[in-house]
Amino acid sequence: MSDRALDKAKVAIATQMGDPETVELSDVKRAMRKNMLGRRVDTICGRVKGRSASGDETGERPFLYLVKEDEAYVVDGRSGSAASTAYRNICN
Repeated sequence: MSDRALDKAKVAIATQMGDPETVELSDVKRAMRKNMLGRRVDTICGRVKGRSASGDETGERPFLYLVKEDEAYVVDGRSGSAASTAYRNICN
């Protein structure tokens, strides 16, 4: 995996977390996957954990990073959310 793509993914994901300094990624995998329209998309999928702005641990959450678009989605547990749907359709 290119260090540049992973570095950009970390920054994009960290900005969505309450305390960006505490972000840890795991199970990180980069692959060309198909989106809901059947188009191939360069993605990085994995899990992220960290702390909220109040200092509470967030627990592990799935994430999806779209490399070309430089967009990150962190699943927050709400079913039907854009992040949850994107992760489920592209990473699974």
